[in-house]
Order: sequence, then C-alpha cells, then structure tokens
Amino acid sequence: MKKKFLIIGVAGFVAKRHLQAIKENSGVLVASHDINDSVGIIDSYFPESKFFTDISRFERFIEIFKKKNGSIDYLVICSPNYIHDFHIKIGLRHGMDVICEKPLVINPDLLAGLFEYEKKFKKNIYCLLQLRLKKNIEKMKRILKTTKLKEIFINYITPRGNWYDYSWKSDEIKSGGILVNIGIHLFDFLIEVLGDFKDFKIIKYEKREVQGLIFFDKLKVNFNLSLNSRKFVTVREIILGSEIINIDQNFSNNHDECYKQILNNNKDFLGRNCSKSIFFVNEMRKKSGSIK
Repeated sequence: MKKKFLIIGVAGFVAKRHLQAIKENSGVLVASHDINDSVGIIDSYFPESKFFTDISRFERFIEIFKKKNGSIDYLVICSPNYIHDFHIKIGLRHGMDVICEKPLVINPDLLAGLFEYEKKFKKNIYCLLQLRLKKNIEKMKRILKTTKLKEIFINYITPRGNWYDYSWKSDEIKSGGILVNIGIHLFDFLIEVLGDFKDFKIIKYEKREVQGLIFFDKLKVNFNLSLNSRKFVTVREIILGSEIINIDQNFSNNHDECYKQILNNNKDFLGRNCSKSIFFVNEMRKKSGSIK
C-alpha cells in the first residue's frame, strides 16, 4: 500500500525536492498547505492532491479524510525554521510521523517539548539531513583513521542571489542565520564523524559568510561557510591533507535516498539522534553575538 503524505510549506524553496522524493518512493501526496498560493509545481507530481492556504481548513481536512479513508502516514515540514515546532506538533497530534527539513528547531530549548509530544502520541520525528547518509560518514572516518591528520579544512559555499537578503532566510530570528540555515548540515555531519566538540572560535561573522575553527578531541577543523561566489559555483569540499571529499555530489538529489532510509525507520534520522548540532550552533551564535 502506498504511503500517504501531507506537506506544510509546499510553495517553498526546497519543497520540490520533497515532492520528487515522495514520488520516487511510491508515495502519494494527499494534501498540502502554504500561506502562499504559487504552488503550480504540485501539478507536475500530484495533480489530484488538495491544497489549502488556511491552516485551520487544512487541519479540518485531515480530520475528515482520516474518518473516511483511515490514517495518513507522514507530515512533511518545509515551512520557515522558526515555526517548525508548531507544525511538527500538528503532525504528531493528528497521528502522523513527521519529516522535517533542517533544522528541527532554531532554539534547543524547544526540543524537550517536541520529544515529549513524540512520546505522548507514539509517533516519530525525523530530520532531513542529507550528509547523514552512510557513504559520506564512512569515507571520512576511513581517511582520518589512515592518515592521522591533526588539521583539516572545509569550504562550504552555497551561492544565493540578492533575493536571499530580502527573504525570511536572512532574518536571524526566523531562520537562525547562516550558521543554522546553511551550516546545520555541515555541523551535524562533523559531530557524527568526530564526536563532541571541545571548543570553537568564530573568526569572521557576517550575514552571508562565517569563518571559524572547531576543536575536536584530536583534530582542528578550519571552516569557511559562505553564500558568496563570484562565479556562482557551489563548493562543498573537505580537504584532508592530499585528499578531498566532495560532499556536493548529488547533494540536491539525496532527498530521495533520505526518504528511503526514513521510510525504513533508519534511526540515524530521528530528531532525538541529530539534535547535538542544534545545541552546538546555538553556542556558536551566542559567541558570534547574533543572539543574546
């Protein structure tokens, strides 16, 4: 039987990847919600699905659908970061597992409440983090084990045009800023590979670029996180001595594989298992002065 999905934030930047992943994994989109109505992209994937701009009508539809057709399996969250927790709770309350775009939340103080909800309604919260796929993690661990390096360098450049500066993504309150909105993938990956950090230093902090150092047990990581690129070229590379891991390969298409793992209940993607990076980034934001 095909898995049934809902999406909140279907007009957003990343929603297309989720629509594609649902289709590739033989799912069906029952309905979606967004306050914006520029959602013609739905027709390319699930033209029969319902759409709502009003959240109360969306929730009413869920209740009616469940009475007539049974349960809905997953609610997918693609809304702005600062309202993820509100939307996650909607999914859990209506008896669905939740797949949430990164980050799960901006403020780590909200995590305990979410996990209490998860337990109360006996459903799971999953977080979409493409770099958690095993092939990336295992390759880096293997190189570090054989080379015994003391220091590595990371260039993580994801160009964004002028529009970014006028969207919610550039608003520290709504997105968490560049460290959260862009960097959470990288920092989650590093913690998964290297364990808990010992210390860190922010060398440069701007809305579109951050440079710093992270100190792990036996390794110093130099990172450059940026939205700027003269030639508008994406670069996601980890330089380990003479070797380079290009983690940009198929990054945008990894949603399909992440969905496959989540639908098979891969616990690596559970929110409770990838929350350390949220606490870490919160500390970095405090030190940078972007939050008090």
